[in-house]
Amino acid sequence: MSNKYSLFKNLLKIIFCFQLFTNIVMASGGKIAGKIIDASSGEPLPGVNVVVVELATGGATDIDGDYFILNIPPGIYSIKASIIGYKSVTKTNVEVKTNHTTNINFELDETVLQIGEDIVVIAERPLVERDQTSTRHFVSVEEISTRPATQLSQILQTLPGIDNYQGQLTVRRSSLDQVAFLIDGMRASNPLNYSPYTNINLSSIQELEIITGGFNAEYGQAQSGVFNIVSKDGSDNITFSSEFRYTPPRKPHWGTALYDYSTDRYWENAHARHLQWWIDNPNQWVDPNGTPGNDPNSMWTPDQAYQYYMDTHQPLTDYTNEDTYQSELSLGGPLPIDNLYFFVTGKQRSMPPVTGNSYRKRGTWYDATAKLTYRPTSSIKLNFSAFYGQANIISGMEYVFTDWISANGIQSKYAYYDFIGYPENSNDGQTLQFTHVLSPNTFYTLQLSRVFRYQSQSTFPGDEDGWALGVPVFDYLRAVDEFGFSIPEGNNNLFGLHSSGYYYRGEDKNSEYTLSGDYISQINKNFQLKAGADFSYYILDRFQESKAYSATEDEIYHPYEGNLYVQSKLEFEGLIMNIGLRYDFYNPNDKKYLDPFDPFDLYLAFLEGRAPNPRTEPTSTYNQLSPRIGISHPISENTVLHFSYGHFFQRAHFGTYGEGRDEVPGLLNTYVAGQVPFVLGNRDLKPRKTVAYEIGFEHNIAGIVADVTAFYKDNTNNVKQIRIITESGGSYFTSGNSDYSDDKGVEISLRKPLSDNWGGYLNYTWSTGIYGRSGDPDIIVPPGSEVQIGQPANIGDVIYYDPARLKFGITYLSPKSLTFLGGIFSDIQFSMDYRVFYPNEKDPGHVFTIGTQSYIRPPDVTADIRIRKEFTLGPFKPAIFLEVLNAFNNKWVDVNVVKSSSAENRVKFVNSGFTEFPAKSNSGAPFPDLTSYRNLPRQIIFGFGLGF
Repeated sequence: MSNKYSLFKNLLKIIFCFQLFTNIVMASGGKIAGKIIDASSGEPLPGVNVVVVELATGGATDIDGDYFILNIPPGIYSIKASIIGYKSVTKTNVEVKTNHTTNINFELDETVLQIGEDIVVIAERPLVERDQTSTRHFVSVEEISTRPATQLSQILQTLPGIDNYQGQLTVRRSSLDQVAFLIDGMRASNPLNYSPYTNINLSSIQELEIITGGFNAEYGQAQSGVFNIVSKDGSDNITFSSEFRYTPPRKPHWGTALYDYSTDRYWENAHARHLQWWIDNPNQWVDPNGTPGNDPNSMWTPDQAYQYYMDTHQPLTDYTNEDTYQSELSLGGPLPIDNLYFFVTGKQRSMPPVTGNSYRKRGTWYDATAKLTYRPTSSIKLNFSAFYGQANIISGMEYVFTDWISANGIQSKYAYYDFIGYPENSNDGQTLQFTHVLSPNTFYTLQLSRVFRYQSQSTFPGDEDGWALGVPVFDYLRAVDEFGFSIPEGNNNLFGLHSSGYYYRGEDKNSEYTLSGDYISQINKNFQLKAGADFSYYILDRFQESKAYSATEDEIYHPYEGNLYVQSKLEFEGLIMNIGLRYDFYNPNDKKYLDPFDPFDLYLAFLEGRAPNPRTEPTSTYNQLSPRIGISHPISENTVLHFSYGHFFQRAHFGTYGEGRDEVPGLLNTYVAGQVPFVLGNRDLKPRKTVAYEIGFEHNIAGIVADVTAFYKDNTNNVKQIRIITESGGSYFTSGNSDYSDDKGVEISLRKPLSDNWGGYLNYTWSTGIYGRSGDPDIIVPPGSEVQIGQPANIGDVIYYDPARLKFGITYLSPKSLTFLGGIFSDIQFSMDYRVFYPNEKDPGHVFTIGTQSYIRPPDVTADIRIRKEFTLGPFKPAIFLEVLNAFNNKWVDVNVVKSSSAENRVKFVNSGFTEFPAKSNSGAPFPDLTSYRNLPRQIIFGFGLGF
């Protein structure tokens, strides 16, 4: 043994020099590490060659038998250890995760052959991750393919602490604008307001890393979490997959269909579609100037008014006769140029709006991704990654929001809501990444990214009058009679929503350009160092105009921000630590007005008889140092205790820095020609800050991982709207750092990875929070002003009570060995996601009160199911599947819609078990049965897939 050891020692330097320099993957990869020993003596073996078979990349053991391979893309691999004089061992089924160390140890047996025999074993995946220092969830491509989901949000909402309650994703009580959303290292969110692009195609995802606890110093511009998507690379083999989904025509909401002629809920307002009504009721319509038809000054005859109504108030699409479909394709493989690979995906989704509209009869989404990978040498890798999304939709497309419906028209009899305008939206992003391996334990990456968001509201195609028509007016059709009283059986809401103009129009073109670099070095087997920096420059081209309150914003802003960070990972047998420090800075890169009570110097200039000369100065740069620490204590191979603490920094939305100017005639314009602010951005807004704590315990119980985690977040410098009274007595709106909040909760989960034909999860989340006010008041008046303005009541701390959430999921794969009835029951996949939201008696929205008696509404329950059967036809793998959303047709009762009804109706509602809603509202209008429930009924989806 000593001779062999001496030989290995002499060859060690040569082997290290010959080591493969192909650790060339994205900086978001994982690490493989371990120890190799002689099976008989237990002594370490230096100089053993360790290779990731699929990547032809690897390393060699040092004098202590230790090895590591840096930055392996997430996925499943085979790891081979070989050296002359020993039997080679290949371990398969090795899973690598982003920013995670996978430990693979080997014991090699001696052999008399010069070329060792090859032994293949299946690696046992550790269920408890030793280096998990905060709450992280990994969703692999295999898991994504088994869930009853077509959208990323459906995957996310199965995880503890993440909810999609009524169409709004939240992470531990925080909205998605507090989450860093990354695609291949690129910030995939609207540069203006952090709104993320979540429609990425599921077929493009190799791995999804979700961090809801404290996160490392490399991540910034986030307070509540990180969603890190690693997309698929092309490979040496051509791969193809496709899925097609179809839902037959149906009524997509509860209650009466809006085209049911048997009810007075019929939307087309049939009486207004007859000329005689306009002749008989001239007092119930107006011309474009708002003049009633019975006024001699009216510019319209009844015939003209009727014709204009017919031209502009188009009939709604009969959405109950419209189907829904989706198709998604992916293709990847090599290109004719050596070492160049591609992977592309595309998806189209088309569906009728849930509540119908006349100007867009279908909502359509187009989403695509593309990735090119080029390896010109063994130490250099280039990645180009891109995404594109276009959404041709409008509010009410996918969800029923009771408040929006009540305010904006489902109770009206009109379909053509011109005041909203015609929307167009698109997102796209591109990133180029260069990776250079300097040595087996050191590499760096450089990345250049561009993200663009386009959003507009404009006049409808074919509308000849367009924006210039005038200020919108309400016509109140069918709401009042000639004396101004409510018509019996009519609705008292604002109707028509004006057939004479638009309220809003706008066009936003927001771009972000980011240059970043990262340096990673494995100093030794226990210490990894990572450092980096990035700089972002924004071009925010905004045009917004409103007639509702006569304001205009037409500006281009150029803010910038950047950061520096350093972090280390220390790995020992019983202690693993991630310690980092991050420095963030940003500057709105504009001017700020020094006199908040006369920012444009209009009032004082008028009094002094001179031209305005507002006092301004350049905006300041804000910065912060944010320490981050995460500790993992592996008590055993089955038990880990983890703790994290960190400071997190996030600037306010750039949208809060903009300015709008009021052009409506007012007191100030009476004295001087000019513009007064309507909304004036506060360039002195302080950054929002969060201090977060987390402690958790994870334990493997017979292949099922139990996890208990508690978290607490202290949020300060939250942004709110403030009203400022000017010297002239007018006012405008700005933003201030006036609010704070605390969030806390407990997450309990059980999970079983898919093995032995089944897997599943069970998790329960309890959370609550406190919201309060401090700092800037709601209304600010000039010093010594005689203007008396009442401040809103100081509400103090308000406690919010979230519904407790229980989530359950299961996946079962029938064995291939089932040959009964020709094997028809083999290769069948069944999966279900089941969620329950429990009402909280302390939340007024969950409680229905009659007198002194309170009643809690039923829990909100929903379940999604998928059944899939796959076949094998040579190289092809066709599949058929059935997906059912809200499979048990559960209804989420909205008790708020009944609270204003009569006492008799409220009693009936309670006694019926919250199922018997009133027939009419107090005004006598038909009860809006569409809004009785807060979710949508069962949807059945038929699907077909094909791949090879």
